[in-house]
Amino acid sequence: MSQHGRLAQSPEDVLDFINVEQGGGQEHAAGPGEGGALGLFRSSRSPVTAVFHYLFKSLALFMYLFGGWIAGNFVFVGVICILLLCFDFWTVKNVTGRLMVGLRWWRNDETNDWVFESHDNSSEISSADSKLFWIGLYGSPTIWICMLIVGILKFNIQWLIIVAVGVALGVANIIGYTKCSNDAKQRVRSIVQDGASRGAMFALRTQGVGDRVFKWFSGGQDNNETQGQPTSTYVQL
Repeated sequence: MSQHGRLAQSPEDVLDFINVEQGGGQEHAAGPGEGGALGLFRSSRSPVTAVFHYLFKSLALFMYLFGGWIAGNFVFVGVICILLLCFDFWTVKNVTGRLMVGLRWWRNDETNDWVFESHDNSSEISSADSKLFWIGLYGSPTIWICMLIVGILKFNIQWLIIVAVGVALGVANIIGYTKCSNDAKQRVRSIVQDGASRGAMFALRTQGVGDRVFKWFSGGQDNNETQGQPTSTYVQL
């Protein structure tokens, strides 16, 4: 069961370090030499949000790969990696998804229901922001799954704890946002179908009124007016 809602605009829902209206809300068109990831970031309506969408993911992967050489302590590296993964999960779930693609999800603890929110006007969503968001959302768990396979092959059992946390949190966001996106598309289809039905009913009613007006001007009689009146038959002798 899911519940629909509009995106909240309360101050506590927006982090202080994020400027939603950066660049005046205008999407920068990438030039001929601005393709790839750099072009997407330049085309983003909120590049600061896009940076934070990748920041904690990148730091967690960096600490996992090189933290052992830097710190030399598995416990320290493990704690830092898990904290960074938790920060990334919270940021993607509550901030970047809402600002980049107009979606947000959570589970209601009391009813255990999925709650989905989506932006009313999808035209305000930048295509660059959408690509950056979904690439980061699917890319991070994919990398952690590869790390999981490598860790199993190398029998690095203790490091698999970090990898398992990365996979679990990433997959949780994927499931939540996939359900939220499908729910938003279903809402749009329902609105379109409802509008088409209302338009068809209005057209039928308009056509009925037009027919009555045409008959009235042409001197014709309505079926309701002629019903029940006596008819005469003339026979020429």
